Amino acid sequence: MKDEVKRSYSSPLREQAAAQTRLLVRDAGHRLFARDGFAATSMRRIAHEAGVSERTVYTHYRNKVELFQDALNVAIAGDEEPVALRDRPSFAEVLAVPSARELIAELVRRNGVVLERAGALIMAGIESSGADADMRRISDEGERAMRANCLALAEALVGTGEVRPELDAAQVADVLVTMCSPHVHQVLGWPADRYRDWLASTLTASLLRPVREP
Repeated sequence: MKDEVKRSYSSPLREQAAAQTRLLVRDAGHRLFARDGFAATSMRRIAHEAGVSERTVYTHYRNKVELFQDALNVAIAGDEEPVALRDRPSFAEVLAVPSARELIAELVRRNGVVLERAGALIMAGIESSGADADMRRISDEGERAMRANCLALAEALVGTGEVRPELDAAQVADVLVTMCSPHVHQVLGWPADRYRDWLASTLTASLLRPVREP
């Protein structure tokens, strides 16, 4: 009886401790990958940064690529739920915004939040993709997902009737992919508010019909 009681109370505690340790390891990996790049970051350095043993790191992640992938997924999504951005209710909410200008404002806001969390990590993966097949795969998957998201947003924008007549959904998607990319975000290096204001005004001027004066 005592053993059964002990197991029922200790198992949740062990699971909580394991989850906390995994979080420490993932956050440490995120910091080092973003700061120093994928190639320069070893599992040993991650263990030191997290304050755990290297064996503990391998308990939670089989290798460095798996750790990077998990850190990237969580940074992009903002949580640990294994659901792609385009399959989340929040993405559907953006697509349903009826005004093109309001839709652009909302996508710019959400894109800025994602890039603040994950931009440096995305760039670390891209910069390592030329020499590492796994990082190339991760980067390619990310590019395909971004293009699919931008195409859905472009179709929603065109559907408002406010997009310049010479632009179709594919061309609007090309502009969104380019202007909302982590590359542009990193090169500019601006504070979040300035970046969002610039992106919103640039997309509005580039994609939408001019507002006629009354």
